[in-house]
Amino acid sequence: MNNCILDELIESVKTQNLQVLSVVVRKDGEIIAEHDFEESKPTLLWSVSKTFTSMAIGIAESEGYFKLTDKILDYFDADIREISDNLRKMTIHDLLCMGTGHAECPMTKAMNANQLLDDISKLFFDEPAVFEPGTHFVYNNAATYMLSKLITVTTGRSLKEYLMPRIFEPLEIPEPQWEVDVNGICYGCSGLYLTARELSKFGQLLLNKGVWNGKQLIPENYIEQATKPQIDTSEFDAFFATADHKQGYGYQLWMNSYHNSYRLDGLYGQYVVILPNKNAVVTYVSNEPTNMTGVLELTWNTLIDKL
Repeated sequence: MNNCILDELIESVKTQNLQVLSVVVRKDGEIIAEHDFEESKPTLLWSVSKTFTSMAIGIAESEGYFKLTDKILDYFDADIREISDNLRKMTIHDLLCMGTGHAECPMTKAMNANQLLDDISKLFFDEPAVFEPGTHFVYNNAATYMLSKLITVTTGRSLKEYLMPRIFEPLEIPEPQWEVDVNGICYGCSGLYLTARELSKFGQLLLNKGVWNGKQLIPENYIEQATKPQIDTSEFDAFFATADHKQGYGYQLWMNSYHNSYRLDGLYGQYVVILPNKNAVVTYVSNEPTNMTGVLELTWNTLIDKL
């Protein structure tokens, strides 16, 4: 262990009053530094959950359940009341890269209107696809929910059940909590609870191109596609957006401004920063309500040159 490389990071957390709970640094496959600001426990990962959903899609495709080029109409016909031309074109790939053609996220829109989220599929398909799918990025929690539902529709298992023998058990992660909706579908876009150490294993799995203990858990070609830009995000204009939000989006993964790196990214400062050029993974679990990007930027400002 080389915890002294975290001294500047820890000081910066205190100076900025960032609510980081845990940080874990892995290099060359091993944990080289970690610090718990509070006792480590399974924590809601928010949108970091999305990347687990994405990897389930990659595995399920390799097992023959579907192809990324398949039209989503082929799997959700019973959920759809009106079929537009753009909806006919929408593929699984479009769900993965947040290119559904919607102008806003149907779940966010419903929550802002104090609507119940008791039928997310209906919300998704009732929202007009005003852009041609694949051409316009909109961060879309409902798209990820539909990916989770796709796993259940095609495999007969919940997303968590599907991933237990394929990812969680090989990584020696005890069965986690993953929140479900009223229909028993894992939200997919959020809802997964893990510790920082458990989450860092998943980050290492991605850096390893899907290999763990000599076994290919996730297809390498899928990870290669997932971790490179699939859609342009240069116009992403959320109030918190920085250069790290303008580099493109893969399959439920953000590209970073730091060359050849990408991240899992969740509300309140949940991050797994994958740094292939450094053969390193930096994992944060946080509860930061106002300066989420400040947590991510600890990597660039205090740590990257030490790896």
